[in-house]
Amino acid sequence: MRNGDSSQSGRLVRNLLPALLTVAILLAPRFASASDDPGDPVRPATENSSVDDPAPGEAPTPGGAAESAIGTKPAESPAAETTTLEKPYWRRNLFGRFFSDQKYLFTDWAKSEVRRPGFIIPVAVGTSIAFAGSRDADASQPDVTLERDLHSDTHGQSLGAAHFFTTLGDAPVGMLLIGTAYLTGRWTGHDRFAGAASLSAEAVLDTGLWVTVLKGLSARTRPSSTGQFFQYHPTGGQQAGSFPSGHTSGAFAAASVFAGMYREDHRWVPWAAYGTATLVGISRIALGRHFPTDVLVGAFIGDSFGRMVLARERGERPGSSQILPYYDPATHTEGAAWRRQW
Repeated sequence: MRNGDSSQSGRLVRNLLPALLTVAILLAPRFASASDDPGDPVRPATENSSVDDPAPGEAPTPGGAAESAIGTKPAESPAAETTTLEKPYWRRNLFGRFFSDQKYLFTDWAKSEVRRPGFIIPVAVGTSIAFAGSRDADASQPDVTLERDLHSDTHGQSLGAAHFFTTLGDAPVGMLLIGTAYLTGRWTGHDRFAGAASLSAEAVLDTGLWVTVLKGLSARTRPSSTGQFFQYHPTGGQQAGSFPSGHTSGAFAAASVFAGMYREDHRWVPWAAYGTATLVGISRIALGRHFPTDVLVGAFIGDSFGRMVLARERGERPGSSQILPYYDPATHTEGAAWRRQW
């Protein structure tokens, strides 16, 4: 007999509480960056000098300190006006970023994603298969069949591996890993690593909010039955909250951020990130917690939120297009290229 997950309210607390703890981890420490301007050093006064004495190499000021006190204010150099730089996006208040994400989601991102074939087609296909399988009382649909076959074949070492990867996708463990990565990046001065961790926390929070909403709306029962939708008051030991997979969506949200931050110069990072997220999703099917369509839809939702956070961090607006000049040094050719942000 399969062990069920906790109730909907317990699940919500379990998902949000560790996220809030991680927020505290991310916001509490304030470390000085190596690039911070330490300010101009103060020249100490000596026994034979006063504050009126000029520095070596400077011309004396007529009238001494009195004139400097009542005279005109020296003009500030342009460099002095730009010494205080705005914090990078990933170091801003996490709560503020999270709340502004919700506005950006509806005003920009969602409208662009529903027009992007790479997102809307797999999500629509997965949802359609899930609905078709839920109406089949004899459990002959591929969604139900694949889940039961994989679950029945999971034992021994494969069962232990499934539990390991599911644990990586648990909210407390996942957020603890992200918080540790952030602190490690700040302590060691690796801002890109710290930034990836901070943006991952933001993406996971966004994903957790909307996956919780979708779970409540869809109310699909767990694989202990054939996965019926809209079972708001399940009976007979059934539990709702199967669609989509929260573990998978959170894992893919973090994977999307790390892959986007490192894919240009560390090609192995996307493979490692998405590979780990995929194993988290498979483990949910192998342990009998989710159907394959729950995992499929959850993966694309999490990946979308990860890309959304990266787009905000880079100041990109989805749906915008540009015509840019290009030059190929290998062939010594030049021309123009059209670039569109989906």
